[in-house]
Amino acid sequence: VESAGLHLYIGFTRCKLAMCQPSDESESVATQDQQKHDRPSSSKSAAEKKVNVNEDGNFLSFAPRPSLFSSEHPSNSYRGFVNVLIILLLMSNLRIVIQNLYKYGLLINPWHITHLGKSDNVCLAFSLWFYIFSAYGIEKLHGYVYSPIIKILHWTNAIASFVVPWYAIWYFRTDPSGGIIVLVFATTAFMKIVSFFLVCDRLRTEAKSKDKTFKPKLRQLLYFVAAPTLVFSPRYPRTAKIRWGWVLRRICEFIGIWAGIYVVARQYVMPGLQNTLVPLENGSFFLIVEGLLKIAVPNFLIWILGFYSIFHLYLNILAELTRFGDRQFYKDWWNSTTLGYFWRTWNLPVHSWMVEHVYMPLTNRGWRKSPASIFIFIISAIFHELIVSIPFWNFKLLAFGGMMLQVPLIELTKCLKGSQTGNVIFWLSIMLGQPLIVLLYARDYAQGLYGPWTDADTKTVGKILNGFQEALGWSIAANLTTVAPPSMPPSTSAVHWKVLDRFYKFMH
Repeated sequence: VESAGLHLYIGFTRCKLAMCQPSDESESVATQDQQKHDRPSSSKSAAEKKVNVNEDGNFLSFAPRPSLFSSEHPSNSYRGFVNVLIILLLMSNLRIVIQNLYKYGLLINPWHITHLGKSDNVCLAFSLWFYIFSAYGIEKLHGYVYSPIIKILHWTNAIASFVVPWYAIWYFRTDPSGGIIVLVFATTAFMKIVSFFLVCDRLRTEAKSKDKTFKPKLRQLLYFVAAPTLVFSPRYPRTAKIRWGWVLRRICEFIGIWAGIYVVARQYVMPGLQNTLVPLENGSFFLIVEGLLKIAVPNFLIWILGFYSIFHLYLNILAELTRFGDRQFYKDWWNSTTLGYFWRTWNLPVHSWMVEHVYMPLTNRGWRKSPASIFIFIISAIFHELIVSIPFWNFKLLAFGGMMLQVPLIELTKCLKGSQTGNVIFWLSIMLGQPLIVLLYARDYAQGLYGPWTDADTKTVGKILNGFQEALGWSIAANLTTVAPPSMPPSTSAVHWKVLDRFYKFMH
């Protein structure tokens, strides 16, 4: 009791002194008291930190643990290696940039972009509005003209919206890049016009069954033309307002990306194409492969930047300006393990149009899924061929053949669904398939080889096949010679020309 009373007296005295002292001194006293109070705990923590020897006589213990590089490790992070790979990528590309500038100089000329704005291309692009307003005028004829006649007028107008620009580009011989852009807009107008009158016909039939009437309004058609969708609907989900600052940033980003695309195409793709044309004509197999690999990287960069600028920036800019709410223009196609998933997810506006106006009507009429999907691929291949071949004045079914080759590849990659191998095969098909088609179109455009297949094409393919045989050390002609009579042994070139001529005559 006496000890407790002494402690209370000492505490009371300290409180009085603290009240009388300035704030700085009171803080110093409190700090000293706190340090005195903490001394035993610090010594106690030091005693707790002391490590004792385990039962095996060691300071360290052993436990079952996987290596960091093993897949069994729960938290294997490779962030440092990713940074190293990025540094190596930047260093290697910097070397390529320096080498390209040293070898070719600066090939960029901004005035080349003015070719896209030629009067022919601009007039053809604006002429598409004639077919759009004509579709609305034809739709207003319901109730005055027989329905079969209206359908014929609608299909005639829709087909003319694509065929007329197609023929005009062929007739005026516009530059390929501007012609491709005009035909893309013409294809978009065709698909929008078809969707407009097909959906209106469906809605009219449903309204008639309920003793009602349906008449589309002009503002609905105009909004549909401006909106980033290819399927017509009287109502769309809308956003509350337009974010003008967001729109300005996306426009600047769009312009910057297309400037980068032009630099890559002009500075890297075009020299690579020109350097590969001579080996292509001579049939030098290894040089052709080396040239394709040189073209593959910048070509893929253009493709991926073009996808981002069109399907993300351009369509989102249109969606923001029109307050269009449904902005799922693509899915995670980059994770595709099958080619079928890629074609269903990378271009959702076109895929939705195909499903709405081709696939579902065919399946509702009794078609099975596989024939309906193949028919969709045929339609897509035809449009790809027309959009590319007309501006290049080339009718050799290169784009059509490249699209149709996807059909067996889709079936072959179905067994790889969900695997890393399937994703690797998908990326290889994208990276290596496109440069070959680009090279063939560039070769014909540079040499003025217009129209269908020619004898020069047959000879070039024959030289490539000979070079391929020499590279691998085997000969098809040797096998064919054993079947031929001994008195007339065919030569290597003669056998190739004969086989190729028969094949391409059959294709014609």
